[in-house]
Amino acid sequence: MGTAKNKKQGIEKLTLDLLKSRLDINTNFKGLYVFDTDHREMDTSEISPYRGDHNSIHLITAGEVNVKINLFEYTLKKNDLVLFTNNMIRHFGTVTPDCTATNVLFSNDYLLNSAVPSKTAEAYNYLTSIINPVVSLSNHQLEPFKTLLAALAQKMKHGRPNKLYADEILRHLFSALIFEVGALYQSDTKPYIVSSSRKEYMVHQFLKLVTEKFKEERSVQAYADMLNITPKYLTTATRSLTGRTAGDLIDEMLVVEAKVLLNESGMTIAHIAELLNFSDQFSFSKFFKKHCGQNPSSYRRYV
Repeated sequence: MGTAKNKKQGIEKLTLDLLKSRLDINTNFKGLYVFDTDHREMDTSEISPYRGDHNSIHLITAGEVNVKINLFEYTLKKNDLVLFTNNMIRHFGTVTPDCTATNVLFSNDYLLNSAVPSKTAEAYNYLTSIINPVVSLSNHQLEPFKTLLAALAQKMKHGRPNKLYADEILRHLFSALIFEVGALYQSDTKPYIVSSSRKEYMVHQFLKLVTEKFKEERSVQAYADMLNITPKYLTTATRSLTGRTAGDLIDEMLVVEAKVLLNESGMTIAHIAELLNFSDQFSFSKFFKKHCGQNPSSYRRYV
């Protein structure tokens, strides 16, 4: 979130350091950046789906922005908080002219080296298992976040790494933010996390498996076997909760990954077909055209 508009942005270039440069973030602290963006900086609608090499937390402070995260679409509105981990595929869509956000970008190294690192990482690991990474803040929930974000921004703006305890203060403020986010998601009453419902639990486990294994396994039967349920139950559960069948979700994950690789990696189509475990380039091209309406080479030329 918050990259300059560039239709041919490479996935390998969407790094924390590049974002710092593009957004003119002026700080000497490394691995953690806190800044505000407006709709122009947030408009990445022409960039194909991508991953970053970092994690981020975004608080929408005005307007709306559409984003697709892995397999699901969201409309983020004022006072919505969204969490991105570095393994998430994201694709931003339309942004309203009045849209603004406060953003926290941080590397895995900064997370692991933060104050009380094992506990902070534990809190963050919990967040990565959430089905829906978006939560709407009430007014009383909003204030602690605004206070912490303001304190982080102030410390980064006026502090310097070699100043006495500057790094330690910043890391403790960051840890407080991670704990605050973790507490928010765990206490939220909406079905953003796994509930006691067996159906929701199974769909959650299925989605986790798909994101881990979709390159080598595309059979609904195989995923059902991993979960010790029938393919019919799995398909009924996913359709009930997501509006799509288990097979649709597997295929969509493959399509999203294929688009990322075609647009960003520079690999040959044959290599991409092999990486995604298709028997040959023809099979991959046939699959891609079925779901995207054009073959991989045409898609690559277009983007």
